[in-house]
Amino acid sequence: MTITAPELANQLAPQRARIYRYILGIVRDVAEAEDLTQETLLRAYAKRSTLDDPARVASWLYRIATNVAYDRFRQAAYRHRPRSLAQEGGASGPDNAEIAVDPGPRLDKMMEQREMSACVQDYIAALPESHRAVILLHDVQGLTNPEIAEMLDLSLATVKIRLHRARNKLRAALESGCSFESDERGVRTCEPRGTAT
Repeated sequence: MTITAPELANQLAPQRARIYRYILGIVRDVAEAEDLTQETLLRAYAKRSTLDDPARVASWLYRIATNVAYDRFRQAAYRHRPRSLAQEGGASGPDNAEIAVDPGPRLDKMMEQREMSACVQDYIAALPESHRAVILLHDVQGLTNPEIAEMLDLSLATVKIRLHRARNKLRAALESGCSFESDERGVRTCEPRGTAT
């Protein structure tokens, strides 16, 4: 049974922001993430007949988003564009506005989370595409290994291996490239090695 367009629209609406953040984590460009999110939703509408179980719309949509993002990477012109917000003039845009924080946080805590998030995101962006997708889906989006395996059409063992390797690479990069310190207010910051004062 094919899901109708209005039924699909009702199920996709709550997923849009999560799909946007996921794609932004892959492409690291705000405008590109918006375009690819729209492309993901358009493909979802066009391919709604391939949705076997409407209860699994989220994993189906993430798989489409992953394919859309990787299709863009395969285009030769896109490979030569910078994919880091830091390379494009700093970390700004919706990804920083949507950081989850406790209700009623202090401003310094919010700033700490944003600074740490931007630092870690730069290192995640440097991971190979296959590792980046798995770590974003698991550690940022909170999906389970079986959900990721289904979404990316991988075996569960492959997902576990890629997640383990991605975390090890990220940990090594952070340890070699960052200096974590507490400022005078007790706020933890991440500074590139060699520039901390």
